[in-house]
Amino acid sequence: MFAASLGLLSCGGNERPAASAGIRTKHARLATAPAWYDTASMATARAQHAAVLLPDGRLLVVNGVNDNPGFVGAAETYDPATNTWSSAGPTSLTGNITLAVLLPTGRVLVLTDGSQGGRLYDPATNAWSATGNMSSTRSIPTATLLATGQVLIAGGTGGGGVRLTTAELYDPATNTFLPTGAMLQGRNAHLATRLRDGRVLAVSGFSGSGEVAGADIYAPATGTWSAAAPPLVPRHYATSTLLPNGRVLVAGGFTTGGVTPQSELYDPVANTWTATGSLAFPRSGHMATLLPDGRVLVTGGSPSNGAAAQIESEIYDPATGTWTSAGTMNVARENHTATLLPTGKVFVAGGYSRTPGTTFYAETEVYDPARSQWSPAGAMGTPRTDPAVALLPSGQVLVAGGREVGASSTAVEVYDRASNSWSAAPALAERRERATATVLRSGQVLVAGGRDGNDSTESAQRFDPATNTWLATAALPSPRHLHTATLLPDGRVLVVGGQRNTTVLDTVEIYSPDTDTWTSGAPLASPRGGHRAVLLQDGRVLVAGGHTGGGAELNSAELYDPTSNTWAPAANLLGARDELTLTLLPSGQVLAAGGLAAFTKLTSAELYTPGTNTWTSVGALSQARWIHSATLMPSGKVLVAGGITTTDAYANTAEVYDPSLREWTNVEDPAAAGGLITVALPSGEVLLAGGQEPTNAQLFDDTRALPAWKPTVTNPATLVAACPTVVEGLRFRGISGGSGGNSADSPTDFPLVRLRAAEGGRLWTLPSSNTSDTRATVTVPADAPLGTYALSVFANAIPGGRMVTVVANQPPAAADQTVTIEKDTPLEFALSGTDPDPGQVLTWTVVTPPQHGTITTGAQGNPVYTPEPGFVGTDSFTYRVRDCANDSNVATVTLDVTEDVVTRTLTCPANVVAEATGPDGAVVTYDPAVLDPAGGLPVSYTQPSGTQFPIGTTTVTATSTGVTCSFQVTVQDTTAPTLTCPESRSAAPGETVTFEPTATDAVTASPGVTSSPASGTAFPAGATTVTVTATDDAGNTAQCTFQVRVQAQVVEIAGGGCDSSGGTTSALALLAALAAWGNSRRRQNPARGN
Repeated sequence: MFAASLGLLSCGGNERPAASAGIRTKHARLATAPAWYDTASMATARAQHAAVLLPDGRLLVVNGVNDNPGFVGAAETYDPATNTWSSAGPTSLTGNITLAVLLPTGRVLVLTDGSQGGRLYDPATNAWSATGNMSSTRSIPTATLLATGQVLIAGGTGGGGVRLTTAELYDPATNTFLPTGAMLQGRNAHLATRLRDGRVLAVSGFSGSGEVAGADIYAPATGTWSAAAPPLVPRHYATSTLLPNGRVLVAGGFTTGGVTPQSELYDPVANTWTATGSLAFPRSGHMATLLPDGRVLVTGGSPSNGAAAQIESEIYDPATGTWTSAGTMNVARENHTATLLPTGKVFVAGGYSRTPGTTFYAETEVYDPARSQWSPAGAMGTPRTDPAVALLPSGQVLVAGGREVGASSTAVEVYDRASNSWSAAPALAERRERATATVLRSGQVLVAGGRDGNDSTESAQRFDPATNTWLATAALPSPRHLHTATLLPDGRVLVVGGQRNTTVLDTVEIYSPDTDTWTSGAPLASPRGGHRAVLLQDGRVLVAGGHTGGGAELNSAELYDPTSNTWAPAANLLGARDELTLTLLPSGQVLAAGGLAAFTKLTSAELYTPGTNTWTSVGALSQARWIHSATLMPSGKVLVAGGITTTDAYANTAEVYDPSLREWTNVEDPAAAGGLITVALPSGEVLLAGGQEPTNAQLFDDTRALPAWKPTVTNPATLVAACPTVVEGLRFRGISGGSGGNSADSPTDFPLVRLRAAEGGRLWTLPSSNTSDTRATVTVPADAPLGTYALSVFANAIPGGRMVTVVANQPPAAADQTVTIEKDTPLEFALSGTDPDPGQVLTWTVVTPPQHGTITTGAQGNPVYTPEPGFVGTDSFTYRVRDCANDSNVATVTLDVTEDVVTRTLTCPANVVAEATGPDGAVVTYDPAVLDPAGGLPVSYTQPSGTQFPIGTTTVTATSTGVTCSFQVTVQDTTAPTLTCPESRSAAPGETVTFEPTATDAVTASPGVTSSPASGTAFPAGATTVTVTATDDAGNTAQCTFQVRVQAQVVEIAGGGCDSSGGTTSALALLAALAAWGNSRRRQNPARGN
């Protein structure tokens, strides 16, 4: 990983600006306001279709209607990485309104009112297959994924126009529809929302004669429906969205009086409805999307029957209960789809409008909420620019060397995200800046080259995170700085070009970590320094830009092939660039941004496409810059920050590039400027440190999601390349379905898994299957280089993650064994196959069969040996086992067939106690029961180890060859809820103060929250501490406090927090604080995007 510098650059005698020449810019421009952007159009115009975000990050759009040919019976997929559409083939299904649900298997269930049967789409094969039939056709039902993985299909219009009360369950395991309890009232065009406790709320709808006045709740545990409190306003063609606080927002729709703007909230705990702020525009046939920050975006819809569609969009803020404008869409539309992408943007597709004729749309667009923010990330002990930086296997960030005031530095520090703090690490052996830091396969970090003052160095060191020490390392054959270091797929490090003092180099060195040696590589076609290098997806290395020995900027580029140790010319950049950035995008293209040419700082950017060997111009940066940083985030967007801008001022702005738009958007200004470093973390955040500012570091986040909403990843620490791996954690199903709860529901509450290389930053999306709130199965591609990675799980576009190591698959081993068998008695037994890689599932194959009996497969999947009638003596067979990719050795099983009766005992493990990770309990692993004598005989359990155990005590019985034993597994909830208090606030005398603390819990869907004094209280003069208590169903409690201050003349914001307290201060100080607060509020005006 290369860190840019603002230090003195000597290029063949031509000097670049020194650090002291830079000036901190005073310009603080605003972040980009929320906005709508056009994206690529579909091949086919359509409305009343379905849209599903796939586990690989693409968007599937299915069926619909248009004016020619009428019914659309085909599907398309949209790739945000390339902003392109591809055919997903004919579905063999047509109808007026289409519904689709992503299943935990990774496949998509599609239903329409034109057929009793559904269709399944498999993204891995781009193929369609049939499902079993429903009990009847259904027009405009709802389809809701349950925690069990089944899909609840409820209501709709059946044959003869009858509104159905019936419901059924689609079971992916059997590909059939199963009967379940009926609703209390028949309805179609209603709403269905899965609540936090797993139940499903069905609201209103149309009965044929009018709007259904009631609401029902489905309990999956019993398969029955019960009445819920009726909504204040019955409606159909509305939206319902589960909010992070557990309440359900119902907005708009068609009522007996026409289309309404009315909105209301359902509280599942109290079973009550409460009116909330109304939409600015009445609308039906609209869509709703929960944004990562907890607000709700509503798009499109019709203001009245037959009227043109609504073009204005709105956002609901649960904190205030009000709606505000979200801007004007590019196309007015209704009966479209709206889907939250992993970038946090909302993708709107299709729909129609009456203008006055009906127009169907293929056009698509995205909404950017522009909700980025910076937060403190501790302070480095040594201020510096130009350090080397590396993301360690622990998730910590190593910052080494750089330039302090007036000199190069030996200082080394480590940032820890868990504690959000910095600590000192052992210093470098010598001062260096402009060095490179490369994370090796082993997790060690190679720091090579650089300079001390004006003198280049050849020294190299390796940092070992396991021992927190620096290791002696072979020196570079030639001193150099302004070079690049690229980790090759085979684990070697390619060091290219740079400068030896003032001499620009064409030499190439290759470091082999296994032998700690350097060898010469083929030289560049021409010397270059200040260039950049990136490892392409095909294993070649692209080197571009930089400067020559005479100081002239280069537009040339070269490609290095590690397999042949040769260079080949690549297409020239569209313009010369020195000290640019190169970033490998998920599409395989490379983004080149900024740089310097003819002493002019550049705003231009361009894309390199390896397949066509071409460069294409893309949107320009808003601020010219060179010697800046660029970081690919797990979301797929690129954050650019720092550097030097025009008039040699330090660039103090940051901006984000979205590959789907090929455009840049401004984000809030960071505190640091100039030569800083940025590192993408598995949490989805970006660490920014260094630069021309004090020691403070910052974290960039573009979701504004609360920490309690983020998924957490607990296991595994190791993934085996090309083999399925189970990822475990919490909140993999997110905090909400996140969509509108109607027939066009497009939820994103599933684990979208991404893997980002700690070195080089390449980003993979790993399609998941067998998903739940706590688990997902993924497979690392076979061509992924081994080493350190950040694994991130997105749910509702909110990321969380951990560091992992990708290792090579090691072959399993089969062992010889002896099994004792009674005469004339078949016996099933387990083979002694093992695998050094965790989580591998082994299969077995007989190589040489036995001579005196037969081998078949038993009920538990193990071999069953059946001796020939009357045979007594020794028999044998040979076998091998296989994991996901490799075969084992061949081993022998000796079969001792005896006339004696074999007596065995079975001893169970001790009782197990585990902490619940969700409402369904926890995955519990226990030690195996011990069979004596074992002889390879299998032991079965009433509930296997490594499966989900419910809360409470479960008795597990182990059985083998007629003997049993039992033990208990207890899953308990002793963890307190996570409680967030409101910010401390001020109030006028006599004012009624309302507030809404939020509490979340891994087990209890809606923890009870009480406040003292309560919300709705008129507070006395002075400072009052409000104590908030959250209690979960197990009786665990959490508390937090905040303050409400009431003063007759002057109002002050008091500091909040768990231990906040008030105090007395002068009126003058209070006035100053109020003025400062007002200025801060103006600077943080959400309407302006900051």
